[in-house]
Amino acid sequence: MGLLPSIFKKAQKRSSLTAPSDWLIKSLSSLFGQQTTSGQSVNQESAMSIASVHACVRVISDGIAALGLKLYYESEDERKVIYAHYGQSVVNEPNAYQTKFDFTKYMVSQLVLNGNAYAFINRDARFIPIALHPIHQSNVTPYMSDGELFYRVQQPGFPSVVPATDMLHFKGLSLDSVLVGKSPITLHAETLGIDLAAIKSSASVYKNGTLKFLLKSAGKIDEAQARPLRQSLDDVIDGNMRSTVLPQGVEMERLSLSPQEAQYIESRTFSAEEIARIFGVPASMIGAKEGIKSSVEQEYQDFYARTLMAYCKNIEQELNRKLLQEIDKPYYYFKFNFNSLLRASANDRADFYNKGIRGGWLSPNEARAFEDANGFEGGDVYYAEANLIPQQQFEAFMDAKIAQLLASTSKNNNPNGNN
Repeated sequence: MGLLPSIFKKAQKRSSLTAPSDWLIKSLSSLFGQQTTSGQSVNQESAMSIASVHACVRVISDGIAALGLKLYYESEDERKVIYAHYGQSVVNEPNAYQTKFDFTKYMVSQLVLNGNAYAFINRDARFIPIALHPIHQSNVTPYMSDGELFYRVQQPGFPSVVPATDMLHFKGLSLDSVLVGKSPITLHAETLGIDLAAIKSSASVYKNGTLKFLLKSAGKIDEAQARPLRQSLDDVIDGNMRSTVLPQGVEMERLSLSPQEAQYIESRTFSAEEIARIFGVPASMIGAKEGIKSSVEQEYQDFYARTLMAYCKNIEQELNRKLLQEIDKPYYYFKFNFNSLLRASANDRADFYNKGIRGGWLSPNEARAFEDANGFEGGDVYYAEANLIPQQQFEAFMDAKIAQLLASTSKNNNPNGNN
């Protein structure tokens, strides 16, 4: 009898279709997707079948994975890159089956598509992180217990409950919950559903032939007459014959529309631009439209500064929180290097370095470091132009110049001007 209450509690926790649990809802949504007005089911797999969605996810994930992620040390009097550190080691080699690029690309693609990306932090006995193992977002559920954040994991090989300190969680836009991000696929399912419907409709047109005709006659046409007539028309459409002859009184009427006439191309182009706006990617980067060179370059700069920068800040702060020990947090931090992406043309970069060196806020070795070139001895010196002086010292400088001129006049060896 003592076992009955515990058995009853376990039975109550079981999920059913009348009272589904959160994990069941997530599983069904992931499998079947969100039903839209267009009749299309939108989930991660169906959304990725749209070329524009795939291109947006690829552009963002590849862009961030290609950036240099470094660990920095900063104190009151110095700032430098740290190479030999446990934090940098686990970022450079996250696990035995992924490179740094692979790991970052997978995590960012999950974040872009689903609004959440998770990775289990494996630690040694000293609580130092030694490996990062990605977990698909459909297998993780965040929840609060006694004011503490935990993650319920339903994936073999991982603990069923993971504390927040041992889980990297890159979170996207949060709307109805501060614990999880919202998937753009869910938020814009109707837009994506329209594009999926257009793709299927266009494919159906090509499959069934772009041209269909109806033959009409005032009189009755029996099957014996209709069969050769249909065949001759099909031969013309298929290119087997150049022309055909219709019997007297028979008229031909076209029934189907071509993809151009059905405006599939225009609708797909508009949809591609909409999808680019959803993910914050310039339409020119996914081939949705063309523009002049100057505007495209500006779009790229905005993409790096606005879209990628936000993702990078999100990742940096989570890495700082979870991968660094408390004693290191005041001095160490992770940071993506955007210099390679924000570079303009060679002439613009040369002008930038020249102004920095002449202005005294950039040393020659720092300029060479931006170009991934080695420094040289004496290149850490900061220079200043001789004709630039602080404004508060300008009056004293002019007084000194006047005194110098007067002194040189008094020492004139030929005051009468006679040669």
